[in-house]
Amino acid sequence: MTTLRGIAIVTGTAEGEALVCRENLAFSLVDPRTGIVKQPGHPWHGRSIAGKVLVFPTGQGSSSGSYWLLNLGHEGHAPAAILNAQCDAVVVAGAVLADIPLVHRIEPDPFDRIQPGDRVRVRGADVDVTR
Repeated sequence: MTTLRGIAIVTGTAEGEALVCRENLAFSLVDPRTGIVKQPGHPWHGRSIAGKVLVFPTGQGSSSGSYWLLNLGHEGHAPAAILNAQCDAVVVAGAVLADIPLVHRIEPDPFDRIQPGDRVRVRGADVDVTR
């Protein structure tokens, strides 16, 4: 197990399978009824983010992304946690409203340490990674 540390924006404990990509995500292009990413050309297009620990650089798109992230929570298809290189206000607001643990500025670089399919546990600012 490897432990990384970042800055917890929304504190909490969560665990799940990692989805990792170096492209930004627009939560307004995720179907809240299914958790499936509908963002054209995105590496996660057609995949569900429900219950996953998402590792991506930052949010993308309009302020409505916060509302969509909250809807994902209401529908039971929210991610377990979000790990960003640098979080943005839209993702912060949505994570706060939906009570989704959110950590950013993680060291060492999570893109070098977390692989898709790894088991990730978030404990406040600590991120435990198991292969």
